[in-house]
Amino acid sequence: MNNLLKYFVILCLVFATVGCSASFTYNNLGWLSGFWIDDYVDLNSQQSDKFKQIVKTSRDWHRETQLPLYKKDLESLKSMLDVDVNQQQLKQHFLQAKQHWQTLVEKLEPDLINLANSLSIEQRTEFVAAIQASIDDEYEEYKKKTLAEHKKERLEENLENYKEWLGKLSNEQKKLIETAANDRIETSLLWLEYKQTRLDALKQLFTAESKREDFDQALVVIINNRSLYMSEALIKADDENLDNYVELLVALKGTLTQKQRRNIHDEFDELIEQVSDLIDD
Repeated sequence: MNNLLKYFVILCLVFATVGCSASFTYNNLGWLSGFWIDDYVDLNSQQSDKFKQIVKTSRDWHRETQLPLYKKDLESLKSMLDVDVNQQQLKQHFLQAKQHWQTLVEKLEPDLINLANSLSIEQRTEFVAAIQASIDDEYEEYKKKTLAEHKKERLEENLENYKEWLGKLSNEQKKLIETAANDRIETSLLWLEYKQTRLDALKQLFTAESKREDFDQALVVIINNRSLYMSEALIKADDENLDNYVELLVALKGTLTQKQRRNIHDEFDELIEQVSDLIDD
């Protein structure tokens, strides 16, 4: 159910989507979800209503219990800008933030399994085929560029992101960002391998001629235990890339001008206000 979970990731987002405000997207998840799921499986009326209800109740739970935690995390991260912080403290902050996703997955798990049980073999096969097509498209898109081109594109994106937060970058800051980008381990193919391995497990479960007795238990593992499908190389690279990112942030912190600090505070304030608005809507 990996890609079905993608439709709930919007519950974690506090940023505006293209052409829509964060508030509009968040508050209309039940209605919008019908368009998203249609890309992967054709649900009947009863299943569609069930899916929309899952999204609605999950959003209400998320607004009440999770958004305040996101706000607290943003406020904590903002406060780190004005105090001494080492790499381990900052890394721990990001690792803790990742737990929010796992909390969401665990909340949704029973409803997702219930919905999966309502799918016919034809629907489950259609769902798996749609995800496979999506993975294949990602792989083909990735192959269109060389490794050097991917690195260059990532560096350009990084520079734009840091400009958005800091404003005009100094030569020293550009160099730090470029060095971090060059040191980053390329993991795109490892992540595609992970997606394929996890999908293969789902395919084996979903397309069996007769429904397995341990269907629910097997699906729990696929939904919850994502690390089971990650290679050691990916786990190691992902952790090293996080270290690389944290090291860059600490290094950049020591180069900030007062104007850049004000810019960062303004960006955090805007995000915190967005989350507050979603909580109060």
